Amino acid sequence: MPAALELLLAGLWGYLVGAVPTGVIVSRLARGEDVRQHGSGHTGGTNVARVAGTWAGMLTAVIDGLLGLAAVLGANSLLDTPWAGTAAGTLAVLGHDWSIFIRFGGGIGLAKLVGTLVGLDPLRALTALIAVTLLWLTLTRLLNLHRARSTVLVMGLAGPLLWLLGAAPPTTLLGALGGLVVIVKTIPDWNRKYT
Repeated sequence: MPAALELLLAGLWGYLVGAVPTGVIVSRLARGEDVRQHGSGHTGGTNVARVAGTWAGMLTAVIDGLLGLAAVLGANSLLDTPWAGTAAGTLAVLGHDWSIFIRFGGGIGLAKLVGTLVGLDPLRALTALIAVTLLWLTLTRLLNLHRARSTVLVMGLAGPLLWLLGAAPPTTLLGALGGLVVIVKTIPDWNRKYT
């Protein structure tokens, strides 16, 4: 099979797995509410927690992460190119953010990105997660920077940080592209007032 076709199939697989609207399903089951009608309108774990409670938010984040993992592992096991996981992972984050199943709404994609990176390189992904979380907490808590602005800043560092940690090119590229997708989805929240 030509490499371009493999990447296309990996991307399609990743998009469809990533587009599963976990937050919509969990919030409806937990509280009978449509998470998109409340809070930020995003479908990720943070907004689900606002609408349906902490446990529902945590469940959403865990399932989203596992779906990201499944997107990458599935693509890598079925296709023969080392870039299959990169294509599937990037499109999984894109699918989460703009899901075809809910009229192209979605979340920010952080849990999905973490899951995809863990699928390619667990140790470096978790090390990078700890580093960006600490940086994000420093920016938001100690420096009192807006949460969306902090997210944009730290996501811009995802690819370079993975590269510095010695990640292989497919993982580094997934971090950079997935981080870019998160940035694009986060920018509209630049001035959002959080409650």
